[in-house]
Amino acid sequence: MSAQLFAAIAALAREEHAIVVDERYEELEGVRLRRDVLMAALPPVPPAWAMDDLREAARLQGLITAALREARDATGAQLRRLGTARTGAQGYAAGTGVPSAPRSAYSRLG
Repeated sequence: MSAQLFAAIAALAREEHAIVVDERYEELEGVRLRRDVLMAALPPVPPAWAMDDLREAARLQGLITAALREARDATGAQLRRLGTARTGAQGYAAGTGVPSAPRSAYSRLG
């Protein structure tokens, strides 16, 4: 087992963090697949000399998780605002005599 494996895990975490910060979410699946390959190659107990790389990867994973939660929450808030705007627009449309569009299952927030 080489130090390159553990360095690669830390490097991949840095790459994933940059992807999330840049909101390039479509690239995350490729990172996940590469991480799965690296993780499968890890020994059950890491050597002491690998701990710095593993700590860095864990630190970055915490930042990644926080950034993804923030993005999820912002998207949810935006969807709620859109739902409110749609309800308001339907109220205005009701006065025109034009039937409102059917409510799609995809537009429901829950």
